[in-house]
Amino acid sequence: MSSKIKSVVSIVTLLFILPNLISQNQAQQVSNHSIAAFYVFGDSYVDPGNNDYILTIAKSNNPPYGIDFLNQIATGRFSNGKLIADFFASFLGFENYSYVPYLAPNFTIQSQRAVGFASAGSGFDNRTAAFLNVISMSKQLEYFKEYKARLASTIGQEGADNLTTNAVFFVNCAVNDFIITFYGAGRALLPAGTTIGQYEDFVLQLLQEFIQGLVGLGARRIAVSGVPLFGCWPIVITLYSSDPTNALVTRACNDTLNAVGNNYNMKVQAALRTLQNSSANIVLKVAYFDTYTPMLNIQRNPAVFGIDVTNKGCCGTGLLEFGPFCNSLSALCANRSEYEFFDSAHPTQTTASIIVDANVAAINSITS
Repeated sequence: MSSKIKSVVSIVTLLFILPNLISQNQAQQVSNHSIAAFYVFGDSYVDPGNNDYILTIAKSNNPPYGIDFLNQIATGRFSNGKLIADFFASFLGFENYSYVPYLAPNFTIQSQRAVGFASAGSGFDNRTAAFLNVISMSKQLEYFKEYKARLASTIGQEGADNLTTNAVFFVNCAVNDFIITFYGAGRALLPAGTTIGQYEDFVLQLLQEFIQGLVGLGARRIAVSGVPLFGCWPIVITLYSSDPTNALVTRACNDTLNAVGNNYNMKVQAALRTLQNSSANIVLKVAYFDTYTPMLNIQRNPAVFGIDVTNKGCCGTGLLEFGPFCNSLSALCANRSEYEFFDSAHPTQTTASIIVDANVAAINSITS
């Protein structure tokens, strides 16, 4: 299995190296929230465009990305429109399109309250981020520390502390640690004989350390995701299948990879329960934000969600393209809302909305 997945990741890496509105019911729930700010950390599923401002090829700042975003602008989001974090921000009561990248030149410390520190291609393992020269999770934490210091210089330390205490923090990361580092080109950098279970535990430990870092900087309301259903990514189906019929016609998900994701997610949930139970000395609210199950439900019953296509992306052939290979020359599906994936690895804004809708109870548990 390992050699096949390495092949998948090698080609995925090569592709990089070569050049719906929130419901009225939710809106009613928002009125009960008193969230001062929203801070997001992670990878391409939540990066609002930070990678546009660093030297990396892991970018999506070209059409047709953003075709359903405000003014059809390709902002650096790996989506046709809004990301999970955009819908999350709207649910918390922030204005539409208010979720912005921290590294944007026009970022203003006083006016922005829905801020993304995430970077496409990142992971908890620093080796993951180094592979594509993107912003590691440890660096994202440093950026937040810098942000809070800048905030304190404008509204005072007490004001900055109060804002942080009444903010929601969202952490969405880890899938690249598995795809790029454990199963991919980064594997050679791991200790010989490292098993998948051992690596899951290693990534989990880094996640826990990251959360403790946030808590140390004042975070008290934290939503944490595991990994998405990456065995059903169109590019994984295409490249992993040993049977050409499945790769091109049948297109069944990779159950082995999905099992890895599910196992890691179970560990994340257990760790979060332990953290919640052991934080009696501070008022800390932690919730598991589930990206895996909503995507699995779409795979099982797509028509329930108004989706017709789950095994290929909307952009190009839908089998391989993402990043610079999903571009203005690529063919594009006529109705993006009927697709689970926009490119070969990233969800459409329709799917992003479905994922947030499925996590309303989790969000409310840390905001109420």
